Amino acid sequence: MATIKDIAKRAGVSITTVSRVLNYDKTLSVSDTTRKKIFRVAEDLDYTKKKKASTTRDNIAIVQWYTEKQELDDLYYLSIRMGAEKQAEKMHYKVKRYFANSQLTKIDNVKAIVAIGKFSDAQIKTMLKATKNVVFVDYDTLAKGYDCVVTDFDNATEAVLKHFIDHNLKRIGMLSGVEYTTDHKLKIVDPRFGVFKNYLENHSLYDPANVFVGDFTLQSAFDLVNNALKASRKDFPNALFVSNDAMAVGALKALRENKVKVPEEVSLVSFNDTAVAKYVIPSLSAIKVDTSKMGEVAVRLLDIESNEDDHHTPEKVIVGNRLIKRESSV
Repeated sequence: MATIKDIAKRAGVSITTVSRVLNYDKTLSVSDTTRKKIFRVAEDLDYTKKKKASTTRDNIAIVQWYTEKQELDDLYYLSIRMGAEKQAEKMHYKVKRYFANSQLTKIDNVKAIVAIGKFSDAQIKTMLKATKNVVFVDYDTLAKGYDCVVTDFDNATEAVLKHFIDHNLKRIGMLSGVEYTTDHKLKIVDPRFGVFKNYLENHSLYDPANVFVGDFTLQSAFDLVNNALKASRKDFPNALFVSNDAMAVGALKALRENKVKVPEEVSLVSFNDTAVAKYVIPSLSAIKVDTSKMGEVAVRLLDIESNEDDHHTPEKVIVGNRLIKRESSV
């Protein structure tokens, strides 16, 4: 009986491409010629799917690097998980959930894993014992050899900085953070920072004194901004790029308590655009990340039918975003 591997070899394409074409994945960017070739080869080899998608009941694991409580405090990762689960339901997969307070060694009887967040090499190794079919979300693992889905940090960061400069704001700062995997074996630096630094250096506007690094929480942001304002209000940036909405809320609180007007004195743009962005005062200008889409794409990347021993070429999918202008920026 012919397999997807046989079709891929005959058509000269990857196993993943064959699987997605035969499952009519509309998000796959291949030419009509390639699609026709795959279907023709499948017909020539008399290929028959083992089971229809509508009856597929394979188990997949969705691993969240946050605890359930942390997830409720950061809607970014909650939205990714919900998007993944919604797509899994459409594709008739049974979902098994695991959070940071669950032991990764407990993952069993699954065909694939969607891993949301950041994971150390040791944690990845543990997940691979359950299945070789793992897709990471919000963590660029392409260099490690694993499929991943990320948002477009580079263009988004540059869009914010261009927005500031176009409005003649030159004292530009960044409120950022560092993260650690739950086993504390890996430190993750904000991927936006390198873009921020290089872009401003190219415009002769970079000042390391205007970079404030915390831990992505509201309280951390409040303390950083509050301390900086009390140390030297006149030197504080007149434009501030904030790496997530929780930190942006903390920054707004500190600015308000120090009687700094937003956006008249400090123009502020956040990242993520979760529900809170619309309802704080002033409402947050923000990079809108389609987190739900990221989760959906991750599930579609799973190749349940493939043989885990087959050679796999990793894929990195970048989901676009856009700047939403509201009251907190000029």
